[in-house]
Amino acid sequence: MTSGPVVSTLDFTRLQPLVQGPYLDAPVWRLRTLLEQARRVAPRQVPPDVVTMNSRVLVRHPGDNEPEAYVLCYPDADSGGLSVLSPLGAALLGAREGESVECAGGRLSRRVTVERIEYQPERERHFDR
Repeated sequence: MTSGPVVSTLDFTRLQPLVQGPYLDAPVWRLRTLLEQARRVAPRQVPPDVVTMNSRVLVRHPGDNEPEAYVLCYPDADSGGLSVLSPLGAALLGAREGESVECAGGRLSRRVTVERIEYQPERERHFDR
């Protein structure tokens, strides 16, 4: 298996229209770049340690004692989750458990660590999410 980012074909198909417009702020640019570079695999072939859309992820911010939980969601979701078009959301998509990713927002940039994926739809065979 090759290293590098992995994105399910379903997530790719749903996210591609979000990065097609002329408006390219940092998170949209990062998401577009990820989609261009990622290895696309069928949902059943997504490794269980990769953050995908609708995953529930525990993330540790620098200096925090406890990790924080986020559900990575589409921008139009009513779930109250973390939008994939936010700086942190764009950084998390395709990240793996144990990986530190850079999250750039405004004038600040920080690294966060994906501690654990509590729920990944593909791992649970929930292919309709």
